[in-house]
Amino acid sequence: MRQRALGRAGIAMRRTQLPGVDLGVYARAVPLLLRNPSIIVVPLLMAVIGILLALTLMPGAGALGVATGGLASLVVLLLELFGLGTACIIADDAWRHGRASFDRGWTEARRRAGEIFFASIGLTLLLFIAQYAGILLPIPFLALLLQAAVIFFCIWTIPAAAIGGVPGGAAIQISIDRVRENPLSAALAAVVSVALIQFAAPILAADLAAWILPYSGGSAIIGALIEALFEAIAIGYVGLVLAKTYTDASFGGRRW
Repeated sequence: MRQRALGRAGIAMRRTQLPGVDLGVYARAVPLLLRNPSIIVVPLLMAVIGILLALTLMPGAGALGVATGGLASLVVLLLELFGLGTACIIADDAWRHGRASFDRGWTEARRRAGEIFFASIGLTLLLFIAQYAGILLPIPFLALLLQAAVIFFCIWTIPAAAIGGVPGGAAIQISIDRVRENPLSAALAAVVSVALIQFAAPILAADLAAWILPYSGGSAIIGALIEALFEAIAIGYVGLVLAKTYTDASFGGRRW
């Protein structure tokens, strides 16, 4: 009896330490992604278009070059967020049924495209405002802190618009509400998302490109495709994580 009581107390303590956090999501998302490679199809297409666009519109000298580079960055980010939204839709189907239908997911993505883009524009504007506020105000690391705050509170913006049935204009507020109710789950999802998309994927792509490019004549296209592939894999995994953590946060428990 005493051992059972201690066991129950230990379980209760662990639940108290990590309320609302399902660490198993991050492990289960790996085989689910392997069984459903269709999750990365649209993110891969968006990544290829974005990288080629960035190479085409590389910023030059002067005000025109700065404006061109800023526009390219904006378009690339919007493409990546649309890819993430589509990944969330197909990932939601994968969590529900084990096997996702690309046709069904793509049809739903086209139906929700306006809401996803509307939410993406709002999120992008907040990130740019945070960036430029840090430039204008001479406070060390202010831009990074503001951008981190935007990512944290808006981490479920795209899932809200893609799979939550939320209008794009309300997706940011819904994300903020869910984050306030589930701060630890949101923080972990934000850290994993940034670590994979912004750091792990580019580093792994650069390492593979450095090994392959000498045998391909140093083709910039090959390097861009490698970068796009790793970015798409990272976005696909993040789509799985965000789809599951958002639905758990929205419906007050683990649905699947």
